This record gives sequence, C-alpha cells and structure tokens, in this order.
Amino acid sequence: MDQNLNFLYDLKSPEWQIGENWGLFILNRNVNFRQSKQKITDITATNMSSSEGESGSSNRSSPIKQYKNQDLGTETFGSYHMFLPAIYYGQKGNDKFRIGLGLGYSKVNIQGTADFNDGNGFFNSFWVFSSGRNLDEKISNMGKYSLLNNGNIDADPYRAYLLANLSSGNNLESLGLYTLLQGDVNPKSINPFMALFYNQLTGNELSPLELYALLTLGIGRVNSSTNQAKSFYFFWEIPIGMINWRFGMGGPFYNQNGYRISFTTFEMSFYTPIEF
Repeated sequence: MDQNLNFLYDLKSPEWQIGENWGLFILNRNVNFRQSKQKITDITATNMSSSEGESGSSNRSSPIKQYKNQDLGTETFGSYHMFLPAIYYGQKGNDKFRIGLGLGYSKVNIQGTADFNDGNGFFNSFWVFSSGRNLDEKISNMGKYSLLNNGNIDADPYRAYLLANLSSGNNLESLGLYTLLQGDVNPKSINPFMALFYNQLTGNELSPLELYALLTLGIGRVNSSTNQAKSFYFFWEIPIGMINWRFGMGGPFYNQNGYRISFTTFEMSFYTPIEF
C-alpha cells in the first residue's frame, strides 16, 4: 500500500477522430514510486457472541472476527514508463464525454523488499532453522528455504550461489556483508525476537554479519527490470464546465522467473486541457 505523494507525468498526442463517435491518441506516462507500506490483515477470533432463542432455553456461541492491519516493514521503489495507443468512444472536442482503453508496453524498474509469505516469514524461518540437527544443517536449510520461497526475481547469481551453499566456508558472513552493502533491507522489517532465538540456538557463536544474514533471510528481495512489460489503461472522462473530470485505471504487468509483477494505479483527477 503506497502512502506517499507521487506525481504522474503524462504526455499525450493530439487526438485523431475516427468517424463521429470514435477517436485515437497516444499516451506516454512516466511514474516514480515508493511503496513504504506492505500490509496484511490479521483475522483473530478472541471474543464470543451468544444468541438466545425465543423460548430463552437455548444459547449458541460463535467467534467474533477481529481485523487488524499489520505493517510488514518492507519497502519497494522504482519507476515505470508506459507508452500505448488508446482508442475512445466519444465525439470530437475536449468538452465531450468519452470512455476508452489503451494497450501497449512499459519499461519497468523496481527494487526493494517484499513479504512473500503472508506475514508468516519469521514463523517459517523459526520452523526451518529448528529442523536442523546441527548448526551447519540449520544454516543450510535456511539458505535453501530462502532461495525457494523468499524471492530471487532477478536471478542474482551471486546471491543464489551463497544461498545454495550457505553453510560452506564464510558464505553466511559474505551474505550478510553483501546484503548490508546493497542497503535494501528496512530495519523495521527485522524481528528482534529472532535475534534472541538465533543467538540462543547457536550458543552466541554467530558473528554480527552472520546474525544479520540470518535475520534477513525471512525477507523477500525484489530487484527487477524489463523493457517489454505489457500495459493497459482504462479511462472515463466527463466535462464539467471549463474542466474535465477523469477516472483512470491501469499500469504494467509481466512475468519474470516464475513471479508475476503488476502495478495497478487508480486515479481521479480534474484537469484543464491545453492544446498546442
């Protein structure tokens, strides 16, 4: 969930009217974004409600669901540049109602972290680490689990090698240093209780970099770019006096290394057309 103020830069070609009720234009949209909130909804059943029949002799209890938003502390940022032709239904002139759809391609760049486990990343890490019979096996299990479940969208070969051989040599410490130098892990996403857990199960044998590496293994990585993301844009415009009201929805989407990545932006704006 993006809670930052962003600006969209749109460049639109002149409109070409095709017949009385159809038209066409080309749209170029440029967006820089920073998504600082990834939230999931926790559902708990802590209270009970009861109901009584008409005779007053029977009661039935059922759990009351409570919904609570949980901030996972992850953050992504990047940009996309969308280029597409759009066809609309509407008469000529900016003072006319119109509705339309565009399809095209985008250039996308995105970096940061994300949770791929519905908020259960640290619980899964606890279970995987505990399943090892000795320290090397615990570390090896964590590396393989992270490689398979926590996102390697860009197929970073160095990171993949370290994760696949995490218990060998100084690979765990190297991963901690590599992650630290990349600077893509928000401190809010690190669970301090997991630090106590790892220290206790390893007898405080871990160096600071090794501990940091383990703490970040439950956090997914996003580092992706493409020049051929498919894009769509749906819009609806209504003239109101000297200004136009527009509702728009759209963005790029693509698949990479088994992951589906999409951005869907909903916008509502008032604007004054300027023609050159």
